[in-house]
Order: sequence, then C-alpha cells, then structure tokens
Amino acid sequence: MSHQKILVFIPGWGMKGSIWAPLEEQLKTSFAIYKVEWDGVEKAADFKRKALQLMEDKRLSSFIPVGWSLGALIALELALSVPEKIERMVLISGTSRFIQGDRYHAGWNRRIMERMKRQLMRHREQTISTFINSLLYEGEKVDVINFIDHFHCDKPNNLEAGLDYLMSTDVRFALRDISAPLLLIHGEKDTICPPSAAEYMVEQTNGKAILHLLPKTGHVPFVTKTDECVQLIQSFAGGKR
Repeated sequence: MSHQKILVFIPGWGMKGSIWAPLEEQLKTSFAIYKVEWDGVEKAADFKRKALQLMEDKRLSSFIPVGWSLGALIALELALSVPEKIERMVLISGTSRFIQGDRYHAGWNRRIMERMKRQLMRHREQTISTFINSLLYEGEKVDVINFIDHFHCDKPNNLEAGLDYLMSTDVRFALRDISAPLLLIHGEKDTICPPSAAEYMVEQTNGKAILHLLPKTGHVPFVTKTDECVQLIQSFAGGKR
C-alpha cells in the first residue's frame, strides 16, 4: 500500500493559501497537501500559532513544510519548535531574518519597513499594489494567476501583524541547530528577499541545504517557474512511497 508524504504549504505576507494553486495542481497526485491560512491573525505571534494549530488539527506526526517568504520564516521556526515532526524543508524565496542589522545585510532597512507600515495604514490600496508589482522581475509574465485575488486586502490587522512579524523574527543563530535537510529555491532577481539571504542560510546550515537559483526570476518562482519548482520538490521530497 502506498503512503503519501505530506506537504504543508505556508504562504507569504498577506497571501491566502490559494496562491499555491499552480504548484498544488501538479503536486497533489504525489503528496497529501495542507495549507496554512492567515485568517484570524491579529498579532505577530499568531502566525506561528496558526501553523502549529494546523499540525494539531490534522494530527500531523511527520511532514515537509513548504514556506514562501514570510512562510519560510515560519517553517524555520517550526523546525526549531517541533524538529521531530519535520522530515525535510522547502524554502521558497526565504530568509532567516528580513531586517538588516548585526552585520547582516541580506535584508531590508528597518526604517523602510516602518515607513511601509505607516503607508499601509494611510494608503492601503496603493501600498498593496506597490508590493504586488514588486513580486515579479521585469519580463516575467503570469497568465495563470492574479495576485490581488489571493491577497488579504480587507484585513488591516493581518497585514500590519505580518510586518511586525517580519521586523521582529530572527532565526539566524539557530540555523546550525536545524537537523532536517533543506531545499532552497530562489529567484536570482528577487528584490524582496535577495539571493544573499538564501546564500547565508546555506553557509550557516553546515551542508544541510541545497540552493537552486533560478535566472531571470523574481519573488514568486512557484508561480512563474512552476514546472522547475515541481521537479525540484519532487526530486528532493520524493512523493508516494
């Protein structure tokens, strides 16, 4: 009897689980798939809580988190909180710290993030539009998905809590303690999480991480380079066994 390995998709800032549709469509025959949703998030601590709640609700004893952007940070936190449940990890456009500081330069300046939070409160639609426009590298085309349809535009507390989470979370110094193998998928032209953030994680995980940089690719390779991502995840994670 075949047994399906379990993937848990963890979306990025402001995004609904439906953003994973292109990837899910191709992987659902090989894996059992669950998705973390950010509904009900009111503060930064709620993000990790939502992921842990899914694990509890679905009684997951072993799974492979697939985290994108903010979701990659959550996946790293899960690997530190419940290492016995994590088979392997897939981090897409991920980072171990979103903010620069402490001789770490692979992130955003805190002042820019704080300004973004103020702008979100004053000019929500414009701020969201600017963010969505930055997801793609120039020349990348997306025909299968409209990002705004998958964004929590009407949940201000959710979005502000997400920025607080990104500004406060730092798992750099715990990377060496992660025992699970990691697959890092990153766009070479990602301006939200720079490739240097992924390269830093490779350096700090003592050979446990494999990094695949995709050329001419921005922050959403699982949407713009779906086939490549599917092949990488299938090869790394296996599937039915």
